[in-house]
Amino acid sequence: MDSHDERMAKRAAERKALEAELDREEAERKAAASDPSAVVVRGREGSAMRSAVFLIGLVALAVILIGSSITLIRLAGRDYTDATRTGRAAVDACNQHGPITNRGFGSWYRCSATITWDDGAASRLTVDAVFTPSDIGTEVRVGDLGQYRTSKQLAREDTPPRPWLTWIGFLVGFLGALPGLLAVLIIRKPLRRQRR
Repeated sequence: MDSHDERMAKRAAERKALEAELDREEAERKAAASDPSAVVVRGREGSAMRSAVFLIGLVALAVILIGSSITLIRLAGRDYTDATRTGRAAVDACNQHGPITNRGFGSWYRCSATITWDDGAASRLTVDAVFTPSDIGTEVRVGDLGQYRTSKQLAREDTPPRPWLTWIGFLVGFLGALPGLLAVLIIRKPLRRQRR
């Protein structure tokens, strides 16, 4: 059997070894905390989520600005004095569209109308964002601005054009293209990395 002094010396040696082990672990933790690569790893935690939220915010901002641009340009109206011919429109029916469409934000109407031109010709047209249901049963003076893609462009005599609103719409559209371009560049980078 060990003497009392030997047991005490043995316990003191075990305690010193345990303290040395704890001191070594503490020194490793401090060294890892001051290591720049450990800080970078800690800084990257949650960065994918932040990047996704930032990208979604950029896309939403681009959509809102471009939609606002289209709305402003639609609300600017067309110039009646630019018409190649004029006539009277009798609106038959209207369908409401909106609040968010390819014509921007807000409600607008697609109406069918019979137009009797001043030269005696008559035509039946369905046009977007020119007439409203309040025009049903009344005659509206309109001007023919020609064809754009597949639809006839009309201007109302009682609606003055607002070219300044068109220019503001173009400016807002340009501002909306910037976050859209930035979003495309951000998405493109990881896609290029995956191709390699």
